[in-house]
Amino acid sequence: MDLSQLEAFLAVCRIRNFTKASEHLHISQSAVTARIKALENSVGKVLLTRDNRNVSLTQAGISFVPYAERMLRLFEESKVTLSEELENYIILSGPGSVWHYYYLQHILSFRRDHPKVAIKFLSYIDSSYMIRDLLLDGIVQVAIKYDPPEHPKVTRHLLFEDEIILVSTQLRETPVSREDFFQREYCHLEWGGPFPEWFTSIVGAGYVPTLQTDHSMIMLDMLLLRAGFGFLPRSIAQPYLDQQKLFQLQCELDTPIIKAYALYLTENAEDIRVRLGLEMLGVDRIKE
Repeated sequence: MDLSQLEAFLAVCRIRNFTKASEHLHISQSAVTARIKALENSVGKVLLTRDNRNVSLTQAGISFVPYAERMLRLFEESKVTLSEELENYIILSGPGSVWHYYYLQHILSFRRDHPKVAIKFLSYIDSSYMIRDLLLDGIVQVAIKYDPPEHPKVTRHLLFEDEIILVSTQLRETPVSREDFFQREYCHLEWGGPFPEWFTSIVGAGYVPTLQTDHSMIMLDMLLLRAGFGFLPRSIAQPYLDQQKLFQLQCELDTPIIKAYALYLTENAEDIRVRLGLEMLGVDRIKE
């Protein structure tokens, strides 16, 4: 077996979909299938079963998962151990918008100040998987999540708060009301924290927006291209508000505040990688 086979197997285990796993790994679906078949031939067991709709683990697959994760993790750690140029290897995870709009400069500055520390930051990860698997299994040292629930094994630090506001390239004379969200001019994105629940309470559970994306940069570009109006965190919108490329719209409803937290395993509080990761994010280790 090789590492690419383990990566394909674990991707399908977590996502439970061959097509989405291939997109995550940036390879073809046939390549994912071939790698898993080769892995099964190597271990001599069927690890996954699938029909037209579902992918499931066999008992052998369930037993093999922790070994596969451990082998990949040991390989990543060995690369740092064997490197004479590197002292530490930090892996962080969080929403793509957090890295792009909040911490990219932090990472680049930290990298200049710590030339012997390797950094890997992950995005486009399901938030529940990010905590349940990546953080608790020790694959990620520090994770960023909006409004995470308390967990007995996890310490959290408040990173920032952000106001969700309505913006458009065109000013409106009247405040935005509930009915406006059912118009073609409204562009939707499920921002983190309390936003999805708050928005559902406004429009109802069966609501379907006429235009929706899951990518913050695409959302921003759509609004700048006069697609209509939509919600943005103030920190993302502010440079464009200052340049009058966007305008804040009045709203009849009180919009929510989102809070982002840095999370790490409490038992790893003194791990140098955790301390370096928190330093990179510019936070002191004061328990939240």
